[in-house]
Amino acid sequence: MKKLFLLLSVLLYSISAISQEYYEIRTYTMKFRGNTAVLENYLSKALIPALNKYGVSKVGVFKDLGKPEPAVLVVAIPFANLEAYAGYKDALAKDANYLDAAKTYFEQVGMEKPLFEKISTYLAKGFSGHPTMKLPVTNPERIYEWRTYEAYNEDALRRKVAMFNDDELKIFDRVGLHNVFFGEALAGENTPCLTYMVAFENMAERDANWAKFGADADWKRIVNDPRYINSHSKTVRRFLEPTLYSQW
Repeated sequence: MKKLFLLLSVLLYSISAISQEYYEIRTYTMKFRGNTAVLENYLSKALIPALNKYGVSKVGVFKDLGKPEPAVLVVAIPFANLEAYAGYKDALAKDANYLDAAKTYFEQVGMEKPLFEKISTYLAKGFSGHPTMKLPVTNPERIYEWRTYEAYNEDALRRKVAMFNDDELKIFDRVGLHNVFFGEALAGENTPCLTYMVAFENMAERDANWAKFGADADWKRIVNDPRYINSHSKTVRRFLEPTLYSQW
């Protein structure tokens, strides 16, 4: 009986260890002359501490490396499971410390107080081949490359996800495209699509390692594999740098 209990414990631990995370990825597009300081104060002093208290250990906040005007901020929030994602807004609404810290942000309403134009959001489920987020690059000058691959239809997306799980993720690891997260978008703009982020020491490493990827023999093999032909229709790319308060 004791051995059976131990076996079941190991099995349950193994299942939980490979559970696929869920990612909420927000893009804040600021209004012209929007008060970015108010939004950043909300993210750093209200949202991140409240999410950490809720059990979300790492919240990433990034600015567009190209410094567009109006500004763009990207927030990436990993959840351990779908239940955690479904419950977090109710938890925040009951958190007195969060509500107090968010007061200035909540009061930033009206035509005379420009803030952001919109929040675009993806909800994505982690790939089976990369079920949880990793932070492989930690130096202060690091950059992130966030890519979204739009697909012609749901079957094309299924084939592209399979391409990553079966072959492409291994190539990414080998050539130094430092994998952070990969997710199939369950909801959001321009679906069906997948979205992922990779990290680099700097732009020079990024350029060198993508060149290695393009020259890789396994990549040349799979890109011509009939199973994967026409598996995505468009690539959207954004280069990001972490804010000082980002937890990535």
